[in-house]
Amino acid sequence: MELNSMGFIRGYMSKSYSNEEFIIHVGETIERQLQEWDEAYQVNIMKFKDYIFIVKKGDIDYRVDISEQSLAELQNKSPYSLDKRIWLELKNQGLEIKMGYGDYLHKVL
Repeated sequence: MELNSMGFIRGYMSKSYSNEEFIIHVGETIERQLQEWDEAYQVNIMKFKDYIFIVKKGDIDYRVDISEQSLAELQNKSPYSLDKRIWLELKNQGLEIKMGYGDYLHKVL
C-alpha cells in the first residue's frame, strides 16, 4: 500500500486540531510512511516542556525537539510544514528517505 495524502483534509486538520492532536496525527503519518520501508520503525512523541519526537529502529534513535511555539507556527504556516521540519531533521541525522511510495513525501519535501 502506498501512502497517499489528501491536501484538503490535511489543511482542515491543521486548522481545526489542537497542537497536540496535530503532532500526534503527523507522527502517525510519518510512522506509516517509515513502516512502508521497514516495519521495525516506531515513532514516539513525548511532551515535557517541549515535544520530543523520536523515531526508533532497533538500536538507532533519531530525535527532533519541537517547542510549543514552533509547533503552533508550523501548524498555522501550511498543512505540511510540521512534517517537512521533522523529515528534514531526520534526514540531517542520517535517516535515509526513500521516494516513490505514494505522494505524501512529494507533497512534504
